[in-house]
Amino acid sequence: MTTKNPQPDEYAKEIAHRREVRELLTEWWERLNLLSSTWDLETGKHLVVLSAAGFAGVSTLLAGNKPLTPQWLGPATLLGYGFAVLLAVVNMYLAAISFHRMANEIKGRIALAGDWSESTAGIFDRPKAGRRLNIAGQVCGWISAVLATGSTVAVGISLVSI
Repeated sequence: MTTKNPQPDEYAKEIAHRREVRELLTEWWERLNLLSSTWDLETGKHLVVLSAAGFAGVSTLLAGNKPLTPQWLGPATLLGYGFAVLLAVVNMYLAAISFHRMANEIKGRIALAGDWSESTAGIFDRPKAGRRLNIAGQVCGWISAVLATGSTVAVGISLVSI
């Protein structure tokens, strides 16, 4: 409602509506902040640990007496694991920035809920801020997972066929 002189009944309803909108937006903002930290911790932890362990394992195999066959497999899997670690870190960074931007957009909406000159229509729409970064982070995460998995499978096949 954006009328200049609302009736007392309408005024009370509008205040109650805007208060409820602010509370719901605040809950949404809190969930986004929680998702941000959870996403960073869990995704990064798993991708980095998997890739770093694979990198260490392949390094150990290459330092041993029996080389991986074919010869190019060792360096290729080291690169695969190395890039997987790098992309996992980029994924964590982009996800953090993305969720931070989404949370800031929701914070702005919370402020709009108290502004009588603004309508509350569309206030619960999906956040637009950070969407591209989120997609880029997901792409990095998937590429990291594929590189780590591919490297693991390649080393496994090489070890089984030795």
